[in-house]
Amino acid sequence: MRYLASLVALVLAVAPAVADDSIVQFDARFDFAKVRTFAIRDGRLRSAREELTNALVAQNLKEAIRAQLVARGLKESAAGADLFVDFSVTSDDYSIGSGGRANRIGTGVRGRRGTAGDGPPDFSIAVLVIDLVASQQPELLVWRGVYRDTERNISKMVQKLPDDTRKLISDYPPKGER
Repeated sequence: MRYLASLVALVLAVAPAVADDSIVQFDARFDFAKVRTFAIRDGRLRSAREELTNALVAQNLKEAIRAQLVARGLKESAAGADLFVDFSVTSDDYSIGSGGRANRIGTGVRGRRGTAGDGPPDFSIAVLVIDLVASQQPELLVWRGVYRDTERNISKMVQKLPDDTRKLISDYPPKGER
């Protein structure tokens, strides 16, 4: 029993510390050097946690994206933009079950939240996706950044989203371009 308690404590202590990861993918055939302007479209926020699904979170993300793209020499344009920027944030809550296994807390029977236990979540995972879409017809996804963040405190996660945005967009334009 002591071994199990130690294992659960270790998982809880280590998971948030090592769980942030990101990846950037891009179309190597696209000429990023020709891109001069962008327009940010409305983002999508999906979470059972109200802390992540409000207009202020979306506005803060838009501002962070805007600041990073402008810092890279692009200009925002309402009409005729070279790139459209789409973004989304999704999150799931987890509890640590018997044996130290992480169980996603979802919508249970009759819409009741908390199928993995009735207590507060042990940690949450949020996924931030930023897509840069060429405005040509048809639209073409040319760059995607995905940042996954694991936190025990959802408020800390919300505060970190603008910095997560900066980290993702630091890889734009792709190396060797512009």
